[in-house]
Amino acid sequence: MNSHEAFYVHVQGEQKGPYTIRHLDHLLNSGLIPVETLYWTEGMENWLPVTDLVQYRHRPRNWKKLIAFGAFLLVLGAFVAFFGPTIADGWRERTQREYTEEGAYWSARDAVRTAGVPEGAAVQFSPQQNARVALVEKMGADVLLRGEMISNKGVNPATWSVKLSFNALRSEWSASEVKLVPE
Repeated sequence: MNSHEAFYVHVQGEQKGPYTIRHLDHLLNSGLIPVETLYWTEGMENWLPVTDLVQYRHRPRNWKKLIAFGAFLLVLGAFVAFFGPTIADGWRERTQREYTEEGAYWSARDAVRTAGVPEGAAVQFSPQQNARVALVEKMGADVLLRGEMISNKGVNPATWSVKLSFNALRSEWSASEVKLVPE
């Protein structure tokens, strides 16, 4: 390396080098040395900013893409927060394949939604611990569900009695009776 090609840099209190101009250009523009780095070579009295020797090429930041991506994530998060629990509950109600109390509970909820709610009304169930599930002989279950019926008449407390049977060959629950129990 000729003396006019040997450059030293001052980085974090240390002198490093010698480097060529091409090497310094790479170090600066790849972010390996900060823009404030000073350089020196033989024949110079003072250290000078490395940007006097090599050009710093700013990488353009595409803020529009970042903002659009952030907005997409925000909308997706809101969608998941709002609809996620409902979708998860619906999935659990439709996919029960085991003869258990939990399977009977979720299947009873599905039966109420499909056969125990008048047209135009909706139901909001109380938590599972407020339900009463009893597995009975011959692969069946009696389930008592509590919740609220939401209709154009307002929000009213409701209780449903659901009788279920379980087909072990098909691993499937089916409701034989769904009725609204008077309060």
